[in-house]
Amino acid sequence: MIYEMRQYLIERGRMDDNHDRMQNHTPRLLEKHGVHVVGRWSAVAGPRMPLFCYVMEWKDFTEREACWGAFYADPEWARIRAATNAGSEMVEENHLVFMRPNPAFEQDDRERDQRIGGLHQLVTQKILPGQNTAVSEFLSSTYLPCIQAAGAKVMAVCDMVSGPAMPALVMLFSWPDETVWRRGWRAFDSDPVMADAYRSQRAALGTTLLGSYDCMLMEPTPYALPFASFRTTPR
Repeated sequence: MIYEMRQYLIERGRMDDNHDRMQNHTPRLLEKHGVHVVGRWSAVAGPRMPLFCYVMEWKDFTEREACWGAFYADPEWARIRAATNAGSEMVEENHLVFMRPNPAFEQDDRERDQRIGGLHQLVTQKILPGQNTAVSEFLSSTYLPCIQAAGAKVMAVCDMVSGPAMPALVMLFSWPDETVWRRGWRAFDSDPVMADAYRSQRAALGTTLLGSYDCMLMEPTPYALPFASFRTTPR
């Protein structure tokens, strides 16, 4: 299966207009054409602002092309777009990323239909080329246990299959609030277990499996909270 992440740069002063579109106009049309949205967010801190992010899940690219094709061909979408733009395009840029679940992430079946609030953190993490298996093993044995011990809920871990920075991981974490995130991320960043692992990687490889990363803090939309744990197999 694949995930599609869209990040919209919104025209200044029009985030409320975008939320109105996403809450009151597009959900029924998306459902009609089989577009399954698993999360919607507004960025509160990050490299590009103001930004709206949402993620869809697909069985494969064939399903995606068919569903989006039907959606964009529907006259109702043209009507909604014109009415909600109200004379000027509210989306200035659209950044598109495709992802697949990483083997290190296992969905808990008990969370399959649960949704989650709090403060969410999107991490786009560069990885060492040609080391995908080693990266997955490091995530399972060290990285994910350490981030969970710091107080994060792991919502998704994916391999980027198309996007601006490859090879890379895309990881989504949930924290109860900003205070817990600030304290937890600091503890995670200075965790001696992580430091030892990085030292071992430098000794063996001359560098670390994980490189630099981009981080975005996001507020989930209250009208459609994201799923607490993304699926790893198709519906």
